[in-house]
Amino acid sequence: MKVNREYVSGNNTYDSNVPQYIVVHNTDNFAAGADACAHAKAQSNGNLSASVHYYTDDTDTVYQTAPHERGCWHVGVNYGGRLFGTVNNRNSIGVEMCVQAGYDFNRAFANTVELVRQLMAETGILADHVLQHYDVCAKNCPSQIRAKGMWEAFKQQIGSGGTGPVENVCSYTKIMGQAAASVEQMENYIKAKNGAVAQSVLDMLPLYLSEGETEGVRGDIAFAQSCLETGDFGFSGSAVTLEQNNFCGMGVTDNGMKGNSFDTPQFGIRAQIQHLKAYASTEGLVNANIDPRFQYVTRGSSPYVEWLGIQENPQGKGWAAGAGYGAKVFTILKNIIGNSGSGSVIDGSEQPIDPLSGFVKVFYKGRDGLNVRKSPCMGDNVDQVIFDGVYTVVGISKDGAWYKLKSGLFITTDRQYVQFMEKEFTGSSYLVKANILDLNIRKGPGTDWAKTGKFTGTGVFTIVEEAGGQGASKWGLLKSYQKNRDGWISLDYVTRI
Repeated sequence: MKVNREYVSGNNTYDSNVPQYIVVHNTDNFAAGADACAHAKAQSNGNLSASVHYYTDDTDTVYQTAPHERGCWHVGVNYGGRLFGTVNNRNSIGVEMCVQAGYDFNRAFANTVELVRQLMAETGILADHVLQHYDVCAKNCPSQIRAKGMWEAFKQQIGSGGTGPVENVCSYTKIMGQAAASVEQMENYIKAKNGAVAQSVLDMLPLYLSEGETEGVRGDIAFAQSCLETGDFGFSGSAVTLEQNNFCGMGVTDNGMKGNSFDTPQFGIRAQIQHLKAYASTEGLVNANIDPRFQYVTRGSSPYVEWLGIQENPQGKGWAAGAGYGAKVFTILKNIIGNSGSGSVIDGSEQPIDPLSGFVKVFYKGRDGLNVRKSPCMGDNVDQVIFDGVYTVVGISKDGAWYKLKSGLFITTDRQYVQFMEKEFTGSSYLVKANILDLNIRKGPGTDWAKTGKFTGTGVFTIVEEAGGQGASKWGLLKSYQKNRDGWISLDYVTRI
């Protein structure tokens, strides 16, 4: 990318910065002409209360407004993010994608990917330190990338930096999620492969599913991996033995090593599940950590079975160095499930869909539309968008990330952009009287939304919309907050007049 450097002389920046992270943002300024050049000039003139190092858009020129050794004001406010304090304005590079009216999102997205890859190559910052603003402080940013479900695609496309083909991961198998195989299917598979399998192995099979369910990891994937690592629990040629209760080769980092041992089969399986979660997710553990190698994993670097092998992983991370490792695990998994007619599927493009009757209200503010998809997979876009309105829902994906519309297409369940309703709200407003003085007003319909810091007090208020959400049987949108839809109250504490 061609970089146009117009440095700010001390305006909106800090004296020092030692870059360890790259943080991606996007503007929400949809005014015509609010492109990278305009934002860079506004920052240079001191007209912005925030700052970043780079601005991109859908043209081939990037604008850099601050050298890397100066810190910019881009991650300074905490909305409750998991990395706030770890990542800050003095150890990160800020990149802002400008999304003005009439812009080409796909081109701007590709340009931002290309810039970040260049920065990774230049600074040595690895992919696990490339973050969205949301990761740092839980602000919904980059809002447009997140609304389109494209952050995961962004991370895949940056890879380990530099250039190279982009993988289509829609058919890949997510490690996190609900198991598709049953205990009976796992038992049938291992008996067919190893007629002399120990009874103790058969007795511990339910642990794969229960331990996996606790951490949100597919236990059937862990079992398939164990079959590969132990030679179908025959341990012939394996680096571990049955007595070690180590069914995944944990700690066998070189030829001839014995690997780790665990007191019970349950602890061995739990450690394996935790290690898979370390690779597949950045979420914290539910149970206390007993995985002795958890801290050595680049968190979230292998969300798919197919990426468990280092040679196939786009970041060069993974569980094992052998070629095709993930593909071997997947083949075993597929054979375990077989053609039993269970109705379960094992890849991301055919994610199980639970039936759901209701409606979703899309409130995308008429910008460039909310993307729809052919399947519940973030990379499976179709050349179609939907705008503000109410749509009929007939299903929801098992992972809760996608609504299936009556048309057969899928949209995100992100409550920043859509709201589920059991019944279609007619739009008729009505009056309520608050029963308590300190009824919180929240930014969205649910206790998982932030408080505005304001209360209704006692009085009569107009409700213009209803929605479901955590913490109440129903939530109502106050008329005075209708424009931005950012003032909701629990209807459990009011009386309808």
